[in-house]
Amino acid sequence: MVAWGLNRVRAGESEESWMRGTRVFQRRGGTWVMVHQRLSVPYDPATGQARTGLRP
Repeated sequence: MVAWGLNRVRAGESEESWMRGTRVFQRRGGTWVMVHQRLSVPYDPATGQARTGLRP
């Protein structure tokens, strides 16, 4: 099973950013186990810099 979504990351009271997250689960012995996780941040292709200030 694959699940994806947006992750809100906060540090303290003022730092906040959003990332895309994808997780892959596999059923093992009757239990769902996460076997892979990927987090990614959009970037600006013109500058190559991460766009951490974007909001959904």
